[in-house]
Amino acid sequence: MKKVILAGFGQPLLDLYESLKNQFLILGVILDYERKEKYPLFHEILSNESITVYSFEEAQSLNLDAVIVINYNKIIDVSRNKIPFILNIHMGLLPVYRGNSANSWSILNGDRKVGYSLHEVSDILDGGDVYYTFSYEIKENETYYEAKNAINRDIKHQLPIIIQSVINREIKGVSQENESFIYASKLYPTDGILSHWDYTTEEIINRNIIFSKPLGTGLKIKYKDFLIEICKMSTISKYKTSNGFPGAIVLKNPNGSVWVKTKDTAVSIDEIFHEGQLILPSTLFKIGERL
Repeated sequence: MKKVILAGFGQPLLDLYESLKNQFLILGVILDYERKEKYPLFHEILSNESITVYSFEEAQSLNLDAVIVINYNKIIDVSRNKIPFILNIHMGLLPVYRGNSANSWSILNGDRKVGYSLHEVSDILDGGDVYYTFSYEIKENETYYEAKNAINRDIKHQLPIIIQSVINREIKGVSQENESFIYASKLYPTDGILSHWDYTTEEIINRNIIFSKPLGTGLKIKYKDFLIEICKMSTISKYKTSNGFPGAIVLKNPNGSVWVKTKDTAVSIDEIFHEGQLILPSTLFKIGERL
């Protein structure tokens, strides 16, 4: 069996350990930060599984075949590396989307095709040769939750085979050297608050895809002196592109939803969370009211 070490933190690292432990000899893990006080359960699991914690410097002397990286939040210095492969599982589709929250930035840019990439760690952040990509196109009325489930399934079932092939040099990496790209930065819960409605319907729906629970913190709007979470939102078929006043409630429907004017058309708010309860928007908002 090929000897590897995993580098990363949290549940993604534990899930990767479960996916790879039957096909590889996993000697231990490298953590980006210790954080024992903040995440005691994670460190307890490492201890219970007798998983040894190494540094990158210590790993150089272990005669490894590879280091597999996931959810690792520090820059890896490869200038003195002697390990044949340092492979990163990047949550985003390379070569275009590099950096943190890459899939979210893809959605923000109107591209519903998201996924992950396996690439060589190099001195350029997320810029090393790409060995494998998995993509999932988010469908109508889906959120990032469905895409993340598809990504996790592929990591569990397909990635161990791919990594084995890479280590055996049966797969050749594809260079990103002449490719165009963008760098994505971390998103924050406050980015999921709609402070105004002067966005296109597509832009608002895309934000909902990113921030919807259970993976996100919820898409929220400011209403009077408090925040309301939008639990369900949808597009409106055949609504014509038009000028108007973004944020205006233009219709209340018998099913309890309300339609809100956007920059170009309108969007349907179908369910909201208000004062600890899931309610229909029509019980709170009035036609002509401005959000």
